[in-house]
Amino acid sequence: MQFQIPKITVLAAAILYASGTVAAGADKSGPLINKAVIEQEAGKTVYWVLPGPRRLSEAVFGTPDDPKRTLAQVLEEVDKPPIRSLLETLPILVAAPEAARGTNAAGTAYTAFQQPTPFSDKARPLPPDQSGYFRTTLLDRVAEDQPGKPGNTPDEVELETWFHDPAGNRYRLEFDHVVQPPFPGYDTQGGVFTDGWLHGTTGTGSPLMPKEYTHGAWWGIVHLYINGEQVDTKVAHLMTTEVVRKRDYSLALDEEMPLSPGERHIPSQEHHTHLIVMPIKPTPQGPVFEPVKTAFELPNGQTQPFIHMMFEEDHIVEWELGGD
Repeated sequence: MQFQIPKITVLAAAILYASGTVAAGADKSGPLINKAVIEQEAGKTVYWVLPGPRRLSEAVFGTPDDPKRTLAQVLEEVDKPPIRSLLETLPILVAAPEAARGTNAAGTAYTAFQQPTPFSDKARPLPPDQSGYFRTTLLDRVAEDQPGKPGNTPDEVELETWFHDPAGNRYRLEFDHVVQPPFPGYDTQGGVFTDGWLHGTTGTGSPLMPKEYTHGAWWGIVHLYINGEQVDTKVAHLMTTEVVRKRDYSLALDEEMPLSPGERHIPSQEHHTHLIVMPIKPTPQGPVFEPVKTAFELPNGQTQPFIHMMFEEDHIVEWELGGD
């Protein structure tokens, strides 16, 4: 499988335009605006998402006669060479390049983004004894992105998580620090985001995901361990949102949201949690594309270059909006 048009997702990639270390002087002791604690216990429903094409929403991407969310449109707003280079290399973070958009026979509508992405309808459910667990605490101290480097934010995150791939390898993430993706139009509330909307037509997050109400989300740098050994350091993004996966596990389009209980993958579940580790490495010079060093081999003999986990039976343990 070739990834000429990057298969990464989300905002997170942005992250690291700086050196990948917390900016000096970022005060972590300010008052809280919002706080959330979210978790999923071990043995519950977890999916490992596989690379694949993504259906395209007309509401987000327009038509061949009137295309929307093209890379050229986004680059008009970019004045920093490192960010321009990143977006040119990994355009699906902010757009769907027209060259990769399939059309219907009449050429009047887009059908799918034809390169493999992390936003596919293909996923593997994990057995209960090799599924996963996470618990994350979001400490949201600012309502807007802060000036300066991406790590210059008082927001904080705590994370405990482990999970498996379909081959049974065990993964663990160690959270390092929060970052604010420096992309045009993004609004990440300082890198920890609560009680708002992401993706789709919002301008924050990959438009290949549908617009979805988000209880809480964060962007940050994580250290990746596989089978007990540290193997990588990458950008990651977690978000707990309204359910966007259907009964057959296909990913909904903007026009199909919100899903009714009968349309959701688990009808009784009102939200679920997405955890993505991106093929983006923080360096002193800026973010660099580099496949995530997973241990899961795809049918083409290559290892999967990203991680996208779906925790389908999460619950919100604590939810405080409006500060102390």
